[in-house]
Amino acid sequence: MTDPHDQTGAHRVFEILHEPDWFSGLSKREARLLDGALAFHCLSRPGERIRATVLRTEGRHFPSLTDHRTSTIEWPDDRTVVGTIEAHATGHPVSPTGVVDVVLDLGGSPQALMRNEQPPGRVHAARDAVRRRAPVAFDALRQHRTDRLENRRMSQPIPRVGRLHDTSVGSSRGSTKAVLFGLHWLELGGAEKWAAETINLARESGLLPIVLSDRPSGHPDIVRPTFDDALVIPLTHPMSGPQESRVLSQLFERFDIRGVHIHHCSWLYQRLPWIKAQYPGTELVDSLHVLEWRTGGFVDIALRLSNVMDAHHVISPQLRDYLVDRQGLPREKVQLATLADLTVDASAVAAGPAPAPTRKAGDPITVAFVGRFTQQKRPYLFLRLAARLRDSLGDRVRFVMHGDGELAAEVRADLSRLRLDGVVELRGADRPVSRTLEEADVLVISSDNEGVTLTSFEADAHGALVVSADVGSQASVVVPELVLPRAPLAFLKDAETTITSLLEDPDRAAALLARQRQQVAAFAALPRARDWTRELYERWAS
Repeated sequence: MTDPHDQTGAHRVFEILHEPDWFSGLSKREARLLDGALAFHCLSRPGERIRATVLRTEGRHFPSLTDHRTSTIEWPDDRTVVGTIEAHATGHPVSPTGVVDVVLDLGGSPQALMRNEQPPGRVHAARDAVRRRAPVAFDALRQHRTDRLENRRMSQPIPRVGRLHDTSVGSSRGSTKAVLFGLHWLELGGAEKWAAETINLARESGLLPIVLSDRPSGHPDIVRPTFDDALVIPLTHPMSGPQESRVLSQLFERFDIRGVHIHHCSWLYQRLPWIKAQYPGTELVDSLHVLEWRTGGFVDIALRLSNVMDAHHVISPQLRDYLVDRQGLPREKVQLATLADLTVDASAVAAGPAPAPTRKAGDPITVAFVGRFTQQKRPYLFLRLAARLRDSLGDRVRFVMHGDGELAAEVRADLSRLRLDGVVELRGADRPVSRTLEEADVLVISSDNEGVTLTSFEADAHGALVVSADVGSQASVVVPELVLPRAPLAFLKDAETTITSLLEDPDRAAALLARQRQQVAAFAALPRARDWTRELYERWAS
């Protein structure tokens, strides 16, 4: 294979001494993980020679690239040594004596890492066992707790960090204009799709993308063209404080970082006050997608740090109203800009005729689920809905379940337990989602929380009705008759009744589809995230 370094921004901050033969045997993903790790260690020790021992495994182990384990020159028995490599930071004289040893573990393959992670301990193990054996009952208790926490959060203000007084001129900066991005991980997801789009917009505006991520992952999407020529550093924790500040300082000294744009990255959020104090000319913004009532999530973090931030981008009216009306943020600081056109051409959909339903009374109805197999998406509810509809409607209804994720093994076990083998067709990333939505008459959103799902816009573009739990701002794009309770038992009951009625009355389904098209078009007419972000980056680049 060609040198994987040719397509990354890592060469901007470090050089490899005598590239070894084994390097060309790395997969593109592994090479980019190694690039990020070497960038981190060279930036945190400018002027020193870094000697890295590189490991990989066939097991279920996440990469260890920047954390304390990298300073320990021993490793578990199931790791394989790929080789050793030496590098140093560019722009600094290298010490002729001494070397710093690090051990960089590239981890297992993304496929091996696709699992449900749980914290250690007997209590968590017991909780997970209950969840797997009785998911609907477990979810009912979970939603009851969510209701209580939602009521509490709606009535309580979130504490804020203190405002910063004017500081001195600030620390020195480099000359290459850049944007520092904070991501959750480099995997498939709605927030990640938007993050990737903003990285492309930054590049189009003449800004170098510098990307940090802070969650354990195999980072399968690091190979995407979006990250070509970007400087990408996947962080693994815990790290030492001096390393953290030195890496950030080096990034600002080497590049003229005009702004920070956070997409669900706790580590970078927590360091915004320090960045604002040391580099006061840097604008700090984030993109917020979903309210998380049980934990507070990123919205609570953003509120806590709002006094040092310049703007909050939100994707739904629900989030805007919560930040402004409930939490008292200035309206001008909260920018509503939707993702309605992120995966579909909303203007073309609105201008074109509504898809003409072809299904007639008595024809089978196709019901689809599209999304990650995670607790948030509640795939187990879709399977139980499928079981109910199969019992009542037989072969008049067919099911397609398109996705993958940490609950994949449980989804397959549920298929057998509910006797749905051959009834529900499973599809993965090897099949286009567009094909599934073309076939679907109804898309079911069974999630227990969302912002506004991108699949709702995609389904409407393909002429599929959206039946959704009443979560997030889904009611903004789903017709009222098809917005169902979030509580699992009520959701199952109403979803069964709703889909049966759509099967029996195609004319009503066609009328609902026309109203859905109008509702989605009205939402798509709101300000768009692409436009807001492009204007922001062009100002940063000027």
